Amino acid sequence: MKNFQHLSLSVVFILVFCFGSCDSKLTGSKLIQKSIEYHDPKGQWQELNRVFYFADSRPGKPSRQYTVQIDLPGNYFKYINSSENFVYEVDGENCIGSEQGSKECERALMLRNYYGYLWGLPMKLVDKGTEIDYEYKLEDFNGIEAFVVRVPYEKDIWYFYLNPENYSMMAYKFYQDEENNIGEIIYLKEEVIVGEMKIPAERSWYRIENDEFLGTDFLLKTEDPIVENQD
Repeated sequence: MKNFQHLSLSVVFILVFCFGSCDSKLTGSKLIQKSIEYHDPKGQWQELNRVFYFADSRPGKPSRQYTVQIDLPGNYFKYINSSENFVYEVDGENCIGSEQGSKECERALMLRNYYGYLWGLPMKLVDKGTEIDYEYKLEDFNGIEAFVVRVPYEKDIWYFYLNPENYSMMAYKFYQDEENNIGEIIYLKEEVIVGEMKIPAERSWYRIENDEFLGTDFLLKTEDPIVENQD
């Protein structure tokens, strides 16, 4: 009887302990989902219609300031760099102000995809067609044992570094040629609150093969777009 009571208490202890601190087997997809729950706990990204104010710093070049509107429900994108007199606008898959298939249109679509992907991470990693490796790794990242999740795409391979305490993104890197160590790594710092989303505020870029510093992007603030008077 004593043995049975001792066994029962042991089982209860394990169940109670695991309820608070144990987790089912982690996978790459589960880690990404936990990161999304940290950065976008209310699932607001898909309904985003916001103007982002950016600045950047680049070695040997003047800094730039520009605005980007991302309207996901309206499938609309606009990029304005007033200092260099650049305006790119995309409505659906149509470029506004430039011919379809032109270099200007290709540039507009590239910018739309660039900002929509990078500033929508990690939420973009559940897009249709994205394959997340089942296994993950643990690597030292500035003294922290970070979770590392691999996401292969057709033309490059991405690795996402997640903080083990709250699953926030600390960095990500991509290889254009992993065998020859050619690619870039982006370190993340600070956050800007957008609704209830936590979007990294600073992104510092380095070449992987030679540790060359490429520049830093700063998210200064965001705001609702101005609605034009229809009267």
